Amino acid sequence: MDALDAIFARRSIGRLQPPAPTPEDLDTILRAAAVAPDHKTLRPWKFVVLDGDAKDAFGGVLADAYRARTLAAGKEIVAAKEDKERTKLGRAPLVVVVGAVNRGEDSIPFIEQYAAAAAASQNMLIAATALGYGSMWRTGDPAYDDDVKAALGFSEDDAIVGFLYLGTPTAAAAKHPNEADLTDLVTRWRPQT
Repeated sequence: MDALDAIFARRSIGRLQPPAPTPEDLDTILRAAAVAPDHKTLRPWKFVVLDGDAKDAFGGVLADAYRARTLAAGKEIVAAKEDKERTKLGRAPLVVVVGAVNRGEDSIPFIEQYAAAAAASQNMLIAATALGYGSMWRTGDPAYDDDVKAALGFSEDDAIVGFLYLGTPTAAAAKHPNEADLTDLVTRWRPQT
């Protein structure tokens, strides 16, 4: 699949089934992410792969973080929400957590480092599509939770850009390629006369 076909074919698919990307395909997907544009070649990203038993175990981290957030807010724990946090990574056979790592470079604001990590995420999704896999970019409360970040090896100065779910879409989940509608999205700037 050529690059433009992959861009237009990429769709968010909420539930994915095995097979996950093969080790070779995952390597290609991660290498595609690692060549995203970034200022001063800071490589302000980190990729954490969650699969197999580790992915299942990380559900416990998400459930614990939900409990801590809920109690800190003075609210009551909802068992169904806690269970959803514990099992949400099961929506795909493989999840890659993309983090924006603050490199502490004064000349490159962190928002630009974050944008570079977002570009790496998009490269990853397009590469997965080109290789025939489905994907979904998710965030939610865990992406902004310091306990979740710490469990993944990120510091408080870093950010989770997304949880990228990768796998194979079911035939029923297959979607038509995106149609680009530029209505109200493009203007041409002209100097005032």
